[in-house]
Amino acid sequence: MEQLIEKWRERNKAFSTEGRKGVVNLCRLVNVLGYNDPLYFGQMAPDASIGDLICFLEDNPGAIEAIINFIGDSGTAWCKESLQGELEDEEENE
Repeated sequence: MEQLIEKWRERNKAFSTEGRKGVVNLCRLVNVLGYNDPLYFGQMAPDASIGDLICFLEDNPGAIEAIINFIGDSGTAWCKESLQGELEDEEENE
């Protein structure tokens, strides 16, 4: 499967994983895999919509877990600050 994805990425010049282009590339990939939002929610390109990605995530909880793990592993300062702030706000409201 990895080889097929790499071949698809090469053929479609879909190497970027950053910013809007990265999201579009991911939406395009899941669209090719058969996750097609009939309402074209959040259309980003003729062959990519946010709805396609949402359909994929709904059907693949492991992908959601991988994203959550990525966030946890990244240790990005803004993520940490946001979570700490949210938890502190919740503790104050209890």
